[in-house]
Amino acid sequence: MTDAMIDKARGNIEKSGFKNIRVTKGEATLIPLDDGSVDVVTSNGVLNLVPDKEKAFAEIFRVLRPGGRLQLADIVTRENVQAACGIVPQLWADCIGGASVEKDYLDMIRKAGFRDVKVIDRIDYFAQSPETTRRLTKTFGAESVVISARKRASASAD
Repeated sequence: MTDAMIDKARGNIEKSGFKNIRVTKGEATLIPLDDGSVDVVTSNGVLNLVPDKEKAFAEIFRVLRPGGRLQLADIVTRENVQAACGIVPQLWADCIGGASVEKDYLDMIRKAGFRDVKVIDRIDYFAQSPETTRRLTKTFGAESVVISARKRASASAD
C-alpha cells in the first residue's frame, strides 16, 4: 500500500466511527504483527504479485489466532505463465505475470497449515479489460477466485 492509500483508509475508518480497525503498513512476507494477534486476514488481488507466496501464506498463518480465518480474492491460472513467458512486465501489469496455477496456489495455502481451503466463487475479473489482456487471460486460463480457509482452532481440533 502506498502512503496515500493508507491515509485514505485511515480517514475512511475515522469517518465510519469504527474503533476496532487498524491499518498497519508492512510487507506480505514480513507482517509487523504479533503471533496469533489477528482474527481475520483479507486480501484482494495482492498475493499474486508477491514473489515468495509460500512465505506470505506462512506469515498470514503466523499472525492469525487459533480459529482465525483467511478470506482472499486473487488471480490464478490453468497454465504456468512464468514457464511459458518468463518475466514480462506487461503480464505483471495485467495481474497475470505473478499468478500461480490454481492447484499450486491452493497447495501453498494448505502447506502453510490452513484447513478447509475452498474456492467459494469465481469472478470474470478481466471482462472489461482491453482485448489484448482478455486474449492473454484466455491463453493461460487466468481468472479471479475467492478463497476461504481457516487456522485450526486448537492442536486437538481440525
